Amino acid sequence: MSSPPSSSSELENEEFGRLLDIKPDDLVALSWRIYSGLQEEPIPSSSAPIAHLVDTFYGSFNIVHILELNGDRKIVIRIPITGKSGSLEGAAGQAIESQVQTMRHIRATTTIPIPEVYHFDVTDNNELSAPYIAMAYIPGVSVAKMWFNDDESIEEKRLKILSQLAGFSCQLRELRFEAIGSLLPPLPSDSRMSSIGPCFSWEEPEEDPDNVGVISYGPFSTSDSWLEHIWAPILRNPKSHYDRACVKIIETMLPHLPQTAPHYTLTMPDFDSQNVMVDGEGNITGLIDWDNARTKPDYLGFARFPGWITRDWDPLMYGWPHSDNENSPEELNKYRQYYFDEMKTILAAIGSTDYYLTEKAHVFEALVIAMANEHHTIPICAKFVAEVMRALPEENAFKEAGWKVGQEIAVLVCLGDGELEEEAWLQLQDGLKTLMELSVS
Repeated sequence: MSSPPSSSSELENEEFGRLLDIKPDDLVALSWRIYSGLQEEPIPSSSAPIAHLVDTFYGSFNIVHILELNGDRKIVIRIPITGKSGSLEGAAGQAIESQVQTMRHIRATTTIPIPEVYHFDVTDNNELSAPYIAMAYIPGVSVAKMWFNDDESIEEKRLKILSQLAGFSCQLRELRFEAIGSLLPPLPSDSRMSSIGPCFSWEEPEEDPDNVGVISYGPFSTSDSWLEHIWAPILRNPKSHYDRACVKIIETMLPHLPQTAPHYTLTMPDFDSQNVMVDGEGNITGLIDWDNARTKPDYLGFARFPGWITRDWDPLMYGWPHSDNENSPEELNKYRQYYFDEMKTILAAIGSTDYYLTEKAHVFEALVIAMANEHHTIPICAKFVAEVMRALPEENAFKEAGWKVGQEIAVLVCLGDGELEEEAWLQLQDGLKTLMELSVS
């Protein structure tokens, strides 16, 4: 929590509307009330609050306020952008309740360091006149800020971080659910068990991007029904040669996703470097940002790689070699191998072979991103084509037809227009299937 995604000015965050007008005194009043409730001995009502606002950060969907109380505790007040219109109803309110339930469930059943939620309110009937979640402050800095430090021991710290994350992911493997969806508070009939409700996602209408909302869909009893739902609309009725080619590629690969039903596991909704907090020695102090967390098939759940070591498989997001804050493909492959080995060591020790899913988790995740996000579809499918072409033997149909690595976009055009040589298309299909194959099943 000490390093949320952005600390830009209020003028740059007008989409938060009236939430920008919340006064520091109101934040102090709320945090002091919560702090007082955490004390073993009641604080006299006559005592003046000893609290002050330390910092404020603006994320894409939340304002994050950090307050210090009594000199010995910090509290984070997280205010969702959906609260700018007042109390949260429907999906927006359920999404907050789900986030809190997920965080509390993981804290209660694992040793994964997740902020303790002190209090939350989906209404505007409080000191802020806005919905909020109040939680413990997590010390440290984000992995995003230290991964590329000029430090003699940086490599040791990187591996230490990956090793810890593998351990946490293996703990998430133990939390199994019967459907794909989000955790909701326990039913009255069973105070111990979370129920599975719909998935929640942010919605930013193209015609009014400042009017951010939350949509719900599902839950889903099978992976196939979930995958069918998330297809990008443009791919359901492909019109361009690029889209037609991408549909052919995705439909070739999709049947080869691992079948892991009948259970599903939780994962961080944004398992990336800005949401992993560490101290100066590389010890993880907390995993933050659990907005819209949900269960997923194991290959996208506990078995997935941390997002920053798979960036080369999502070309739209990958800045190497032009950015100094990117690892090379060779480095990323090395870190993935290390993470896989850590997962294997941990799970093999308890007699499980579930680690096999991690081997190709970056490919599986890239495929699902290509299906669901039309802005990423073409770059990822071109990446798949390039990987297949690199793996072909010296003599192959692509070479005979004059194709070479670097011409993936042109290959997509020909494939989409039905003009790719038949033998090349057959070799491409075989290569795509091989790309999905696991060493152990």
